[in-house]
Amino acid sequence: MDWCTWKYGSVWKDPMNYQNVSIIVVDDARLSCEVIRRALASTNYQDVRIANSAETALKMLHERPADVVLADWMMPEITGLELTDHIRQLDEENDHYTYILLLTAKDDIDSLEEAFSHGVDDFINKSPESKELLARVYAAGRIAHLQNTLLQTASHLTTINHKLEQQNSFDIHTGLGNRCYLEKQLENILKHTLARGGGASCAVVKIADFGKIADEYGEAAQEEITIGISKRLRQNIRPLDTMGMLDSGEFGIVMHQPDPSNCHAVSFKRIFQAINLRTFKTKAGNIPISAAVCISSVESAKNKRSATEIMDVMQKEIPNAFEYGNIYEVTELED
Repeated sequence: MDWCTWKYGSVWKDPMNYQNVSIIVVDDARLSCEVIRRALASTNYQDVRIANSAETALKMLHERPADVVLADWMMPEITGLELTDHIRQLDEENDHYTYILLLTAKDDIDSLEEAFSHGVDDFINKSPESKELLARVYAAGRIAHLQNTLLQTASHLTTINHKLEQQNSFDIHTGLGNRCYLEKQLENILKHTLARGGGASCAVVKIADFGKIADEYGEAAQEEITIGISKRLRQNIRPLDTMGMLDSGEFGIVMHQPDPSNCHAVSFKRIFQAINLRTFKTKAGNIPISAAVCISSVESAKNKRSATEIMDVMQKEIPNAFEYGNIYEVTELED
């Protein structure tokens, strides 16, 4: 009996096709790898690769991507966190999403926060019970499938945008809408929430000294970074959130918020870290950048500003994000 049958019974039809879920197990302890492999095999996972080092796992990923990677945190030469950094770079280059599940005995808050900041998705005890392991892997496979479907859809939409050559509304290189497009989306959210309640959250992400990148590394590198930023932002916002380019090196995000009070710095920490913590790989080399994020919530019932006025305020306030804090909350829109 597989995990889903055990959990839900025969009346629930399992949508997961185990044959299509690609898994890599990474651990320098061969016994641990074998225990996990047998547990996965018992639930009919067929595409399971075993790597006894992070280097071997990376070679496997270069040859063929995986949906789920189960890796030991503490490994010689390359740790689980360092492996995560490499995988996230590969994901970015290949428009792919890999769900990373770390095997660890650590459970303190500092360690978990460090792991999440590197892009780890979940944790499980180093010696997990079979049912818990299979449940976590099952959820990981579903999430990876959903994320990769969304990435493929986004790529398809970008291709369509290029073909339509809607240069007045979309950037031809990134496929992102411009400020006019973002304002229309924000307007739609405000109309929707005025009738149904809730509000909108807005964010502006600005790259420091973006023009100097072209001066130092060339315009091609600047364009590669623009595309790289758009990819990272897409991977770190919700599927129904809208992202666009406000200006060179400046991006905007608008999202529906059932509860506007949920718009605070912690909510946008992952977006901030996605841009700042890893360098961008270009043909001119790996280039580090610094970005600041300006955020605010707009409660439709109290809002008296148009979408254009809201975006004007957000762009005007972004310098404060560099001066007072890398994630700056705008309070002017709450007046």
